[in-house]
This record gives sequence, structure tokens and C-alpha cells, in this order.
Amino acid sequence: MGSIIKVNEYKDFGNNAIMTSDGNGNLTTQEINFPAFHAYSTAAQSIANTTWTTITFTTEDFDTANAFDTSTGVFTVPSGRGGKYVFYCGAALDNVTPSRFLLTGYQNDSTERLSTETGSASSYSAINVCGQINLSAADNFRFKIYQNNGGSVNTFAYRHLVFFGGYRIGS
Repeated sequence: MGSIIKVNEYKDFGNNAIMTSDGNGNLTTQEINFPAFHAYSTAAQSIANTTWTTITFTTEDFDTANAFDTSTGVFTVPSGRGGKYVFYCGAALDNVTPSRFLLTGYQNDSTERLSTETGSASSYSAINVCGQINLSAADNFRFKIYQNNGGSVNTFAYRHLVFFGGYRIGS
């Protein structure tokens, strides 16, 4: 013999709704992993020699809170959405072999939070970074790249090589 428990709302000890049902089988839960976004480049971007350059990502696959700006490459934490975030980014330079190629995530354009570096491994330098950081409402986050090939070089314009995304994992 089975048991049936019927409720239309689950709440935590703070009386916050965890999930609700409309009685027709439609379930509404907390906004887990919200906000979330993923953007990528569809155009090459020139990166000057020995200069930190913010990467712009021209196209979004999704942006659940309108928090990512494709014109600046900056994600801004929405009001009431401070907490722990996971960010990931990939970048690739087109047909160059810099002795140093760095990809670094910056909080509020000044605090280095996530970083990785590669050297002259191939003529198509690609680099990726992923990590978790704590942000407050109105904080912003962006990725910058640095290369020292001797002159300006372009990033690739492929969605699978130059991308940036992130999502909130909790408070």
C-alpha cells in the first residue's frame, strides 16, 4: 500500500517558498542557478601587444537576468543576487605563437580573481579558465587577455573558441 502526501507549497524554516504547485502538475521552484548567461564572439577582436584588453562577446545564447552586456563584455550582479558564482571563459588567438598568453577574470575591473597562462605551445593559442568566486549585488565581472607576440593579434571569431558564461550557485 502506498502513501500520498498532498501539498501545494513547501517552505523552509524562514517561511520562504521552496517549491509550489498550481494543482495541475506545474511545479515552480526556487530560481536555482539564476542568474545565468553564456555569450560568445562572432567577430575577431584585435588584442594589442603587451596590453590587458577586455574581451567583448558579441552574441548571447541566453541571459536569464539581462545582466551581461555584449558591448562591454561585463557581467553585473543584479540586485538581490549576490552570492557564489561560477564563471568560465575561453579565448583563442588566430595563428600566433606568443611566449605569454594570459586570460584573467577581474572583479570590479581591479581585483584579479581567476587566471591562467600558457606559452608557445602551438600557432593557434587557446586558453580556458573556470572557477568560483563570491560577489555582491552590483559587482561586475569581466575577462581580459594579454599577449606578447610583438604586435597586435586577433582573437578567433568562433563561438566554441571565444566564450564567457556563468551562473549563481548559492548565497
